[in-house]
This record gives sequence, structure tokens and C-alpha cells, in this order.
Amino acid sequence: MNDDELRVKTLQQYRLLMRNIRARFEIVDSLKLSHTSDYPELETAAFHLRKSIEGVAFGCLVAMENGLKSVPRDAIGQWNADRIFSKVAKRTPVIFPVAIDREDPPAEAVGVQHHLVTNKDCNLSVDQVRAVYRRTHRWLHEMNPYIPITADKFSELRADLLADVVSVWKWLLHHFISASGEVFLTVLKTEDGELEVSSASANIAKA
Repeated sequence: MNDDELRVKTLQQYRLLMRNIRARFEIVDSLKLSHTSDYPELETAAFHLRKSIEGVAFGCLVAMENGLKSVPRDAIGQWNADRIFSKVAKRTPVIFPVAIDREDPPAEAVGVQHHLVTNKDCNLSVDQVRAVYRRTHRWLHEMNPYIPITADKFSELRADLLADVVSVWKWLLHHFISASGEVFLTVLKTEDGELEVSSASANIAKA
């Protein structure tokens, strides 16, 4: 497989992962979660959030393949996002989605139409996303009647989940991921409600 064929293949893979993530967030949105939501709605949201983060982990591997032309052997058959992220975090530079924003290019950047910068207010680190993933595990099992949970504790867990859903959506809404200068650019939901995923070969962002 030559570089052009690999670029097409990995772009299709990344787009499918983002499409699934977008669909999962639409399901969560349809739940109309609030601070009065009950366990069944919350566990459904946690399930789709967890699967979305797994999609992000697989997306990191796809980006590696796109840029580095290889994927770590011990990650190919791995399903646990936390373990994949632990491998991602050991690489320099880290191959991980970065929330982005558009701003006017600097005056000296002649011919630049799209100037993308890190959106620090929405960006999440590898460790932050791993923590969110671990928190979703709280909702994977039915409530055990022999281990009662207080109302205050339940409210705390619910608040954490509601905040995590929002923060992950904002992080992924406009993002890029890069490996060796090969970039995937994603808008999960445009103003027209569309999903946009494209590829580029450029250093397009600044910290």
C-alpha cells in the first residue's frame, strides 16, 4: 500500500469513528439530561460516553498509522481505551486530539486563509480523558441493593457525568490530530449540522 492509498484508508477509518461518536452524542442529547435525571438515563449516557472515548483511542491509533505508517503491535488488539492512552502518552510528541479554534491570521502570514490555534478553554489532556473514561465505569453495573448509595453521593456522581459529557463534546467538536505532519481535521457538527473530516499535510496549529 503506497502513501496515497494509506492516506485514503486511514481517513475513511477516522471519519467512521467520528461519525459513530457524533451519533452517540446525539443519543445522549436526546436524553435531555439534567440534575433530576434518574439512573437509567444516566447509565445510557455513560455507556455512550465510554464508547465515544474508546473511539477516540482507536482514532489515535489510526492517526499513528496515517503519519508513522505503523501501529504498536500490542495496541492493535486492545479494546480498553485507558490502556491505549497509556501507550499514546509515552510517545513524544503525543498523538492525541487537540481542540482548536479559528482566528484571524497574523499580518505577516501572507496568503493564509485558515489560522487554527489550540482552544485552551476546551482542550483536554490525556490524563483528563483517562480520568473521564474511568469514571464511566461507575455506571456499568446495576445498583447493588446491599451496597446502598446516599442521595448526596448519587447527586455527586450525576453531576460528574453531566460535566464530563459536556467537556468531552466541547473538546472533540472542533479538533485536529497530527502524527509526523499528517493531520486529520474534524468538525463534529457544523452550523449546518454536518460532520466534516478532512486530511492535510501541514503544521497548522500553535500552542
